[in-house]
Amino acid sequence: MDTWRYLPLDIRNGFWNMALDEAILEMAIVKKSPNTLRFYKWKPSTASIGRNQSLNNEINLDFAIKRGFNVVRRITGGGAVFHDETREITYSVVCPIKFLENLGAKSVIEQFEIITQGIIQGLTFYGLTPQKDIIHCPAILLNGKKFSGNAQVRKKSYILQHGTILLDLDPDLMYSVLKAPENVGKSRMVRSVRAKCIGIENYIQNYDEEKLITSLKRGFQQSLGISLEEKIFSEEEEDIAKSLVNEKYSNLKWLKKYE
Repeated sequence: MDTWRYLPLDIRNGFWNMALDEAILEMAIVKKSPNTLRFYKWKPSTASIGRNQSLNNEINLDFAIKRGFNVVRRITGGGAVFHDETREITYSVVCPIKFLENLGAKSVIEQFEIITQGIIQGLTFYGLTPQKDIIHCPAILLNGKKFSGNAQVRKKSYILQHGTILLDLDPDLMYSVLKAPENVGKSRMVRSVRAKCIGIENYIQNYDEEKLITSLKRGFQQSLGISLEEKIFSEEEEDIAKSLVNEKYSNLKWLKKYE
């Protein structure tokens, strides 16, 4: 059984969260970081856009700035996401693609799903019955409604996958930050989110964040056949992340790459 590093739940701003995920990936590629599972939250709330998206098409930047939110471009694909500081937990996994292939996950979709199976398995410990689905990218549903979207980047035979776990949601705030698609009004998007998305907090009896994280860890251990050892970021990872924050993630040139 492989032992992976577990980085316990922490709270960072949007620039640091994305920089740390990338730093772990870069260090893993050169064999200086172990396979890693990480949980984190966002403070302040942050809007993130996929690596190939246009900022102007996706984000109401004036509103985000007025509310003090971060706006960041990810290195992973997928669509624009609003990460609410009080209503979401995010996970990330970094490992070799070969590790997932050895578990029988040969295709990209299978590799997405074997990772998200950790979340599904973790929530079954609460008596919930999440279901996998594909909505643009692989997603996880509860009672037929989406609570987890996921995105990947693949580089030099390694994978970074991260995704949301919605605890609750505020569709009106979400679509004050995110722009509705062209020719679709905000009110229609708010109704759509209410109809199609869900937070898991109200479905967990006596919700406790620490207990949830413990269950999710168990889920990942079971689904990936690993053990987890709690550790911290290395100094080198922190240094790389600091450079990425300053030179990339907080840099308007990166954020407005396609404007």
